[in-house]
Amino acid sequence: MADEEVAEEEEVVDTGGAESETAVSPIETQKPLAPPKYEVRPGLGEKFQAQNVRDIIMSTMQEQLMGRQYRADQAPRWAKVIANAVRQRVQDLDMKRYKIVVQSTIIEMKGAGVKCGQRCIWDPETDDYADELYRNDTLFCYTIVYGVYLY
Repeated sequence: MADEEVAEEEEVVDTGGAESETAVSPIETQKPLAPPKYEVRPGLGEKFQAQNVRDIIMSTMQEQLMGRQYRADQAPRWAKVIANAVRQRVQDLDMKRYKIVVQSTIIEMKGAGVKCGQRCIWDPETDDYADELYRNDTLFCYTIVYGVYLY
């Protein structure tokens, strides 16, 4: 039995050598990879376009909310529609390597004051935000878009 085990081990060694020869040949025929590009800053003209984003926010809010009265059952749906439409239109601006985050809030106008604040940790040279406010007699909508550059 000891002789049979040695013979089986020898066969395994022989087939392993044949496979390694075929595995090496396809790698040799592949083209070398291009060196990676590391972009740590957006190029000139590729920064976050805050004014264009503000225009998109205001036009989207006007399209969705013009002539509407506040309804508590519909306000969450309107906020989602506005946020999704703004995000899609901002992404169409094709600002490369920017993560776009949109937040939209709709509340009822009852005469009470509202205070809100945001805190973000980011690079002030590359990252930015744009916000707009829409009001009518019964509702108040605040939408903000953050553009965070991905390194």
